[in-house]
Amino acid sequence: MYEPFEAQIKGWLEEEPALSAASVLQRLTKIDPSRFKEKNLRMVQRLVKVWRMEMAGLIILDGGWMKS
Repeated sequence: MYEPFEAQIKGWLEEEPALSAASVLQRLTKIDPSRFKEKNLRMVQRLVKVWRMEMAGLIILDGGWMKS
């Protein structure tokens, strides 16, 4: 369900790291109201959490933080 929008969502989160899952869902609902409803909030929260953890791992491991 979210795979076609994954790159776009990750882009939003990179541009606005404090963007909430509810805001992500609102944007998705504007793009495709028939696919995304308020009942999808918990799933979006889980996905945003996972993607944020992935991004944090990249920053820590690939960003040179461990080398200094």
